[in-house]
Amino acid sequence: MRTILLPALVLAAATAPAHAQTSEAPGRSAATVPPSPSLSVLRTTERVAIDGRLDERTWQQATPVTSFTQVEPRDGAAPSQATEVRVAIDDDALYIGVRMHDTDPAGIVAHMGRRDANTNSDAFTASIDSYHDHRTAFRFAVNPLGVKWDAVTSNDADEGDESWDPVWDVVTRVDSAGWTAEMRIPLSQLRFSADSSATWGANFERYIQRTGEAVRWAWVPNSESGFASRFGHLAALGDLASSRAKRLEIMPYQLTQGDFETGTDEADPFFSGRSGRVQVGGDFKYGISNALTLNGTINPDFGQVEADAAEVNVTVFETFLQERRPFFVEGASLFRFGAGNSGNIFGAPQLFYSRRIGRTPSGAAPRDAEFVDAPEATRILGAAKLSGRVGGWSVGVLDAVTAREEARFVRPSQPEASAAVEPLTNYGVLSLRRDFRGGRTGLGLMGTSVVRDIDTTGLQFLRTNAQAAGLDFYHRFTGNQYALSGTIAGSRIAGDTDAIGRAQQSSARYFQRPDQDYMAFDPSARSLSGYSVSASGGKVAGRWLIGSDFQATSPGFEINDIGYLQAADRIFSGVRASHRWLQPAGPFRSAMAYVNGSRTWSYDGTRVGSGVFTGFHGQFRNYWNVSLDAVRNQSFFSDRATRGGPLLLIPPQWTTAAAFGTDTRRRTSGMIFGTLARNESGGYLNNGGVRLTMRPSTAITVNASASYTEQHSEGGYVRAFADTTAVNTFGTRYVMADQDQTTFETTLRADLAMTPRLSLQLYAQPFVSALDYESFKSFQRAGALEFLEYGRDGTSTLAYDAPTRSYTVDADGDGVSEAMTFLNPDFRQRSLRANLVLRWEYRAGSTIYLAWAHGRATRALDPSFNVGEDFRELLRDDQQNRLMLKVSYWFNP
Repeated sequence: MRTILLPALVLAAATAPAHAQTSEAPGRSAATVPPSPSLSVLRTTERVAIDGRLDERTWQQATPVTSFTQVEPRDGAAPSQATEVRVAIDDDALYIGVRMHDTDPAGIVAHMGRRDANTNSDAFTASIDSYHDHRTAFRFAVNPLGVKWDAVTSNDADEGDESWDPVWDVVTRVDSAGWTAEMRIPLSQLRFSADSSATWGANFERYIQRTGEAVRWAWVPNSESGFASRFGHLAALGDLASSRAKRLEIMPYQLTQGDFETGTDEADPFFSGRSGRVQVGGDFKYGISNALTLNGTINPDFGQVEADAAEVNVTVFETFLQERRPFFVEGASLFRFGAGNSGNIFGAPQLFYSRRIGRTPSGAAPRDAEFVDAPEATRILGAAKLSGRVGGWSVGVLDAVTAREEARFVRPSQPEASAAVEPLTNYGVLSLRRDFRGGRTGLGLMGTSVVRDIDTTGLQFLRTNAQAAGLDFYHRFTGNQYALSGTIAGSRIAGDTDAIGRAQQSSARYFQRPDQDYMAFDPSARSLSGYSVSASGGKVAGRWLIGSDFQATSPGFEINDIGYLQAADRIFSGVRASHRWLQPAGPFRSAMAYVNGSRTWSYDGTRVGSGVFTGFHGQFRNYWNVSLDAVRNQSFFSDRATRGGPLLLIPPQWTTAAAFGTDTRRRTSGMIFGTLARNESGGYLNNGGVRLTMRPSTAITVNASASYTEQHSEGGYVRAFADTTAVNTFGTRYVMADQDQTTFETTLRADLAMTPRLSLQLYAQPFVSALDYESFKSFQRAGALEFLEYGRDGTSTLAYDAPTRSYTVDADGDGVSEAMTFLNPDFRQRSLRANLVLRWEYRAGSTIYLAWAHGRATRALDPSFNVGEDFRELLRDDQQNRLMLKVSYWFNP
């Protein structure tokens, strides 16, 4: 959880489970955990002025909560400072008044920040389980300057969805006795069912930045698991069934946008370098009941969203992109398959990957087109989500429709034409969850569907429909020490023979591989089906954590129309163990050591992965952090390296990684990290970098990072050529090469928060990467790492023609057969992506965004790497600029 309460370890490769960063006071254990506390909430009819003064009669009459227990730095110890929390309720809202006493009020730490920012300040958080399902929590936090943080959590985990931005009020005051916070949370912003309206779950937390002290009302040892299931209770709430049962929120927007580019071709009929548009749309939220809400969006715009990071991907696997669009981020946990207790179930396939909706169109204009006007992304005509609870079930339903898209183009000496690049498509997701035994046992069901209206030629390579369904479960045994979880899922895709043929030959499975006989490529197939199962069990609480994991994904399993899957045809088995030191010992406040081992096979028993992983992560008493990790990969076979060709032997490899970070509570903190890897064939990876966080004032936060990576491998794929005389006897020559890739990237984020509602945010990422191919060679024998290097081995020849940038190979030097020609694959890529966003919440729930998006990128053919020269050239490259003004207005009729 990125929270303003508990400072997270700043570790590059941290794998410690939740609560591993804390210490436990001697003598306190699960056996001495007090029963869950309870508070009778005051029912009030008097007006409560939200001014931070706590002087109304309501607060004088409300029963205070004063019993808190340390979580940090001495788990289970008494707090160093007193805290008083009072809670009241009326027909419209929940009120929380907090007095945080402090014997050193001058030492209170408070930084300004935008909403949901980690300000590294003193803070108070109220977590409300209004469903009373022991799994869900609506969290409301504030620092002494009134900076709000809110999130909704699920699955009994403390990691939350921070994109959830409810409309609520809070005012804080700092005085000679400490500081106060007064909250008003409208009941319309919470969710609760009729059977939970009398009692809710709740917890209150306070964090003192200067001492790193965190205290909670409902305390359990940090060695124990669970979050919402360990809350206290708010009792005597009264009958809330009729309170604002019908809720309607509407937020229309208007967007004005201008695009400006340099370097455009004057002959381009589609773009002169400048363009503009005005767009309108809106979101709505309707409370069907207190427990069930319908969210919708029409013609949404995500122009204020931060750009995706640049990268160079030369693997067969698709890059996973983080979802940043608010409509899809909010409530995303409801649509996560395998969302078991306190985290995701190991091995659960990602049945829903929201970046598929509104993606870049799949098709393209003809290759001989001289000028093209193609959409950057598929328009989302509309989308809706239904979420909440029906009876004992948690329900999530999402449906989205994307537009049919066309690309306009002009061929030389021909009139303008157009081609369909994306069909009209409907995406649907259904998620159901049911919990038992107070949230310690649960069952989940999920189904997904994609239906495309392929009504034109040229798009038959897309599947007409794709469906998947799955069931997941988890069970925590009595005592919460041990847990068992698992999933089972199935998929089916259908379409033209071209679409199913592409699926069979995709990098996820490669049915056409010549050295196997358990998968058969069927060019006449019009559907493909498969399954995936997983199981995980072990000890999940205490100082020792142990477990075992299993996953099997059949070759025909395919979910990439709406989900995310890199590789099918996999059977995985692993064991893991870790030990946590939860009280200070020696120089450490807390620490964890772990060792894991795993093996992966394809469905014919071929070992395609094998390794042992070990590491140590610790936090020193001065809050500095260290992380050390080592991996030993045994030799295995890659069934992806030859892009559908035979197996390639991957030699044994060592990998070591280390990170060292300073105290993140300070105004300036940093981390250095590095990774070294070596394999027995001469391949290597060297990576190093630094991250720095600076807070020059209470209103400014700057995060900067830089990393350098150089990598060498000798099994880089270039091309495949049909040749019946090939030595490998598969009728194909697989041309490979040594790859040398060098990358330097920097990232800058700067936030200026003038008030909690007015902020300016900058994001920039300069990026340079070069990839040099050398020693072109032919793969010789399946299951080995043997090559014939062209121009050096035997009588083979390799010739390069500089004007056409092409290589010509003659494998046996006879000048007749086996002649192969391919382009030089070398390249260098540089880019700069930047966003500058001014955000002003001019009234509750209503926002103005003024955004500038900037981009420039060049792909050069020279692979030489020179950071200074590339950065200088980057400033002279053609650029694209986009200015956007977006105004939204929230009202609650």
